[in-house]
Amino acid sequence: MIEIIKPVRYGILIGLLGIVFGIGWAFWLVLGHERIHKSFEDRAVERKEAHSFIQLLEPDNVMAHTDIKTEQQEEHKHGQSSKNEDSHQHNEGMHDSPVIDLSHKRLTRGHLHAMGLGLVTIAISFILAFTSAPEKIKTVASFLTGLGGLIYPFAWIVMGYRTPNLGPAGAEASVTVIAGPGVALVALGIFTAGVFLLKDTFSKKQ
Repeated sequence: MIEIIKPVRYGILIGLLGIVFGIGWAFWLVLGHERIHKSFEDRAVERKEAHSFIQLLEPDNVMAHTDIKTEQQEEHKHGQSSKNEDSHQHNEGMHDSPVIDLSHKRLTRGHLHAMGLGLVTIAISFILAFTSAPEKIKTVASFLTGLGGLIYPFAWIVMGYRTPNLGPAGAEASVTVIAGPGVALVALGIFTAGVFLLKDTFSKKQ
């Protein structure tokens, strides 16, 4: 059994690492919630100041003016509600901003993808281990699947942190260069395992 698993051991270890990271990240999202939210608020303020500066330089820029006006209205509503609530209620309602709420959701998806792709990596590694694929292909495919399984969740986390100051679309575009290779590596591992699994299945029938 050890000899069978040996070629894919790195993939299995990376998959386990992804699961452990996903669990640890979930704890951080809960325990560090206040700190994360404060960071998002600071980034949102920086974005507002940047848009205000752009408006001063380009007063005829309707899009910039509209974005700033919308953000000011949202902050005004948030400020009015905070005056009527105590500190505990304010903490509970701090996700009123759609952008900050989206940022938290993207960080949560990083946790979900880390655990999910960690399991996928382990499954692909075991499938490869019991196929007739050459040992080098087993090792490379297993390792690359695990690597992609780590890169893709990392892209979601980076996207989440960048959302308040770049906006939803801007943050998504900024991590395409990270997420793309991650998806490609995982897909390559799944494809490789599928090819050899089908090959072995049909060859045994014959």
